[in-house]
Amino acid sequence: MQILRTLGAELRPITRTSRVLYWGAAFWLLSAAVHMVALAADDWAWAGAVSFRKPITFSLSIGALLATTGWALDRLPGRPRSKSVLAWALLVSSTAEVGLITLQAWRGRASHFNTLESGDAVIFAAMGAMVGVMSLCLLTLFVWSIRRRPLQRLDAIALIAGLALVMTGLGIGQWIIELGNEYVASNGAVPDTVTYGQDGVAKFPHAVAFHGVQVFILAAVLLRLGSLSDRARRRLMTLIVSGYIGILVFASIQTVSGRAPLDLGPWSLGMTLSAAGVLVGGLIAMRGLRTATVPEEAAPVSVA
Repeated sequence: MQILRTLGAELRPITRTSRVLYWGAAFWLLSAAVHMVALAADDWAWAGAVSFRKPITFSLSIGALLATTGWALDRLPGRPRSKSVLAWALLVSSTAEVGLITLQAWRGRASHFNTLESGDAVIFAAMGAMVGVMSLCLLTLFVWSIRRRPLQRLDAIALIAGLALVMTGLGIGQWIIELGNEYVASNGAVPDTVTYGQDGVAKFPHAVAFHGVQVFILAAVLLRLGSLSDRARRRLMTLIVSGYIGILVFASIQTVSGRAPLDLGPWSLGMTLSAAGVLVGGLIAMRGLRTATVPEEAAPVSVA
C-alpha cells in the first residue's frame, strides 16, 4: 500500500489544466467499463467491423493518452495559457473522435472505412478531421518536450522517447488508412480488420507504438523514487526503452511479413526477448522502490 500511495502521489495531476485531462481520462475509462457490459450482453462478439470492442479499446487508449498528456504538461516548462490551449484542443478532438466511434457502434454501423453510404462517410471524414487535430497536438507536445525538457532527467527520457514512438504510431496509422481505403475500393465492403499480406494485423504495431510512453513514464517514476544509484537508473531506463523499441521493430516486421501477432516465428522470438528485457528492467525498478520505501516499517521492534 505504501508503494501504491507513493506512485499515486507521483502520477496525480498538479495543475488545473492537467486535472481537466485526468477527468477526461476518467470519463473514457468509465465508458470502457460500461461498454464491457454491452459487449457481454452481445455474447462477447469481439470480432468484426461492428462490435462494442471498438468503444472499449478506443476509450482505454484515449483515456491513457489524456492522462499521459496531463502528466507531461505538469512537468514541461512553459506558459500556462499555451498548455491550456493544447489540453483543450486534444480533449475536444479526442472526445469527438471516440464519441463518433461509440455512436456508430450503438447504431450497428462500422465506424472505420465505412464510406459506402453518405451518412457513414460523413462520420468517417469527421473522425479523420479530429485525428488530424489530435496529431497536431501530439506533434506540438513532442517538439515542446525536446525544446523545453522536464527538469528530471529520467522524466525527460521517458517523455521524449515515448512521444517519438507516438509519432511513429501516427505514421503507422496513416499506413493503416491507406490499406483500409484500398480494401474498400477493391472489395466494395468494409474490412473486419485491416491486414497486410496473409495475416499481418496492421493495428498491432500501431498499438505498440502508441502506448510505449505510458511504460516509460511508469519506469521513470519507479526508478526515480527507488534506492538505485543514478548510474543504475540510467542503465535500466536504457534497457527498458531499448527493449520496448525492439518490441515495436519485431512487431512491425512480423506484420509486414504477413504473420499474425501470435504466429510463432523468428520475429515473435525477437518480440519475446525484447519484452523480457522490459520486464526485467521493470521488476528491478519495483524492487528498488520497495527497498527505498518499506524496510523501516517492516523491521520488527523488540521491547525488553
